[in-house]
Amino acid sequence: MLRVVLADNTGTVAGILFDAPTSVTEALNVGSGVEVSGRVGEFKDQLQIGLERLVPVTIENLAEFLPAAQRPQAEMLAELDALLADISNPHLNRLLTMLLDDVNLRHLFILAPASKVNHHACVGGLLEHTLSVSRLVVTACDLYPSLDRDLAITVALLHDIGKVRAYNPMTFGFTEEGALWSHLYIGAAMVEQAIANCPGFPPELRLRIVHAILAHHGRLENGSPVLPMTLEAIVLHYADNLDGDARGAIDHLQRDEGSPGTFTERSLMHDTKLYRGERTWDDD
Repeated sequence: MLRVVLADNTGTVAGILFDAPTSVTEALNVGSGVEVSGRVGEFKDQLQIGLERLVPVTIENLAEFLPAAQRPQAEMLAELDALLADISNPHLNRLLTMLLDDVNLRHLFILAPASKVNHHACVGGLLEHTLSVSRLVVTACDLYPSLDRDLAITVALLHDIGKVRAYNPMTFGFTEEGALWSHLYIGAAMVEQAIANCPGFPPELRLRIVHAILAHHGRLENGSPVLPMTLEAIVLHYADNLDGDARGAIDHLQRDEGSPGTFTERSLMHDTKLYRGERTWDDD
C-alpha cells in the first residue's frame, strides 16, 4: 500500500494506492511531478483519492503546482533590472551584473523560495523578498544621507543569494548544502568568488559587502556569525527583519483564515498568537 500527499497551488489531498507495484514506488521522489487518476472519497472525514494510476512526469511550470509570489514575475524582473541600472559605482555594477545577469543564476533566483514556511515560502519568494528589502533600504537612504546608497542597495540585492543553493525549489526544504552550511555562508562564498573574478575590486568594498551578508540576521543566536558593524549592515538587518516579520504575519493570518475566534493559532515565527480582531470599525 502506497500513501502519498498530492499538492498543487490550491492545496493538498491524500492519495492511496493498493497493491502498488515496486516499479511505481521506486520511481517516485518527494517533490517530483506525478499524473494521477482515481476516485475521490473520504477517510476519517478527510478527502482522499483512491488511486488507480500514478505516473511520474516532469513539471514544466512550478507556479502551477506550488504557491507563487503575489507579484507578477515580469513586474518583479523589471524592478530588479531598474535597481541594477541605478548602481553608478562601476565595481558594484560589475559585481551585480556578474551574479544577477548570469542566465543560469538568474533562473534559480527567479524560482527560489525565501524560506521553507515562515515568509515568502513560494515560487519567486526570494525575488519578491529581495525587492521588498531593497525598497526599504532605498527609503532608508533617503532618510539617512550617511548611507552609501550604491553599497546599501548592493547588499540588499545580494543578502539572500545563497538561498538559490540552500533551498530545494520543489519542496522548499533545505538542501544538504543549505542544512550544513546555511545560506549566509553560501551567499558570502558566492560573492567572494565573484569578487575574485573582478580585477581591481577595492578590498574595502569586499570587506563591507561580505560583512553585511554574514551579519544580516543580526544576532549570533539567529545564525549570524558576526553582529552588524557598519551602517549599511545595520540598515540591511532591520529591513530584512521588517519584511520577513510583516510578510510572515500576513501569510500566517491568511493560512489561519476561517478559524474561530479573534486570535490565530500560535505563529512559530512570532512566538505568539496573532490578533485578527473583528474589524468592526469598517462597518458604517
